[in-house]
Amino acid sequence: MSRQLMNYKEKVIKELGNLSKEKIAEVVDFISYLRFKEGRRRKEKKIDSIDIQDNPLLSLIGIGESDYPHDLAQNHDKYVYPVRQ
Repeated sequence: MSRQLMNYKEKVIKELGNLSKEKIAEVVDFISYLRFKEGRRRKEKKIDSIDIQDNPLLSLIGIGESDYPHDLAQNHDKYVYPVRQ
């Protein structure tokens, strides 16, 4: 453990001695929140690093997005009914 980290830990312990029981409970809650936040961040990084080959369902992402047709609402008859020649 680095010296600077040890100094921070010692300072936190010293400051805890000057707090009321209620404030110490708040500190404990805050530490729990920080751990939760860090765990969520790690989980998000893990999800970002998943390869499509590892999960075939990921290859379906974006399948409904295409360049054609953007004018479907205005020209729906053109796409729904066959063209008569």
